[in-house]
Amino acid sequence: MTTVLTLGEPLATLTVDDADPRVAAVHVAGAELNTAVGLARQGVEVRWFSRSADDALGSLVLATLRREGVDASRVVLATGERTGLIVKQRIDDHAMRSEHYRAGSASSRLSPEEVPGDLLEGVDLLHVTGITPAIGEGPRAAWTALIRSAADRLVPVSLDVNHRPQLVDDDGIRDIVDSVIDSVDTLFCNEEEAQLLTGETDPERALAALVARGPRTVVLKLGRRGALVGFADGRTLRGGVWPVPLPTFPVGAGDAFNAGWIAAALGGVDPGVALPLAAWTAARVVADPGDHDGFPSAAEVAEVREALTRGDLAPEPYDVGAPVEVVVR
Repeated sequence: MTTVLTLGEPLATLTVDDADPRVAAVHVAGAELNTAVGLARQGVEVRWFSRSADDALGSLVLATLRREGVDASRVVLATGERTGLIVKQRIDDHAMRSEHYRAGSASSRLSPEEVPGDLLEGVDLLHVTGITPAIGEGPRAAWTALIRSAADRLVPVSLDVNHRPQLVDDDGIRDIVDSVIDSVDTLFCNEEEAQLLTGETDPERALAALVARGPRTVVLKLGRRGALVGFADGRTLRGGVWPVPLPTFPVGAGDAFNAGWIAAALGGVDPGVALPLAAWTAARVVADPGDHDGFPSAAEVAEVREALTRGDLAPEPYDVGAPVEVVVR
C-alpha cells in the first residue's frame, strides 16, 4: 500500500446557519487535513503531521483524524496553546465568506527542530500547500526543509499553491512557490494563482509556462469551467465538471480535487480517467456544508472509476465559457 504524508495547520470551522446566525455547525478543517481525509477514505495510507493545540478544538481535530483512519501519531502536542478558527457564512448560492482567526495558533509556532528526522521513512508522496509557509517563519523553515529532504530521498512532492490573501500577499506567495518549485513533481493551482505566478491571463498559456518551470505534472483548476492538466512530455488534458444542485459549499473543493487526483495517480489510473474522477470527488464535497464530510468511500470511487473507464459516465464537457453549478477552489 502506498503512503502519503501531509503537513499542515489544523483548523476548526464554524459554519453559520443561513436562516439563524445564532446557530453554527462545528467542523474540523485545514487544506492538508481535508486532503488527508479524502485520501484515507479512498483506501490510501495517510500520515498527517502538525503542531496541534491540546484545547477542545485540537482534541476534536485528533479525534476526527483517528475516526477517519489518518495516522496522526507523530503530531507535536502543544500544551496550553490554541487551535486556529475560521467562521464561514454564505454570501450567495455559489460562494461562502470566510473570516480567519488563526494568528498565534499552535501550528504557527512550529519550528524545524520539532519535525522528526525520520518523518519521511516509508513515505511514497509528500503533499503540502502554500498555506503552511504563510503562517509563520518557523513553519516556513520546517516546510522548506521537509520538501528538500523529500527531494533528496527521491520522494515525490505535490504542492497546492492555495494562496490565502489573509495570510500572504501576491509577492509573498510567488516567493514561496519559487523557492521550492524545483523540488515539486505535481503542482496544483487555480486560475488566479496561475496568472499570479506566470503573468499569463490565458489558462492554457499559463499552464504551459508552469510546466516549463519543472514540475512533471501541473493541474490547473478552473472552477465552474473544468480543469486543465499539463505534463512535462507536452501532453495536455482538458476535463469537465459535474453539475451540483444549489446551494453549493465551495470551501474545501480544491482539497477534494487534489485527493481524487492523487489517489488515482498513486493507483495507476489513466490520467484521462483520473481527471474526471478528481472533479467528481470535488463535486461531492461541494454539495456538503463540511470541508470534507462529503468525501466518497473507496467503494463509491471504484464504482465511478469503472463507469468512467467503460465510457458509461462522463462530466459536462470542458468549456471555458460555459458556467455550471460547481466551484473548485
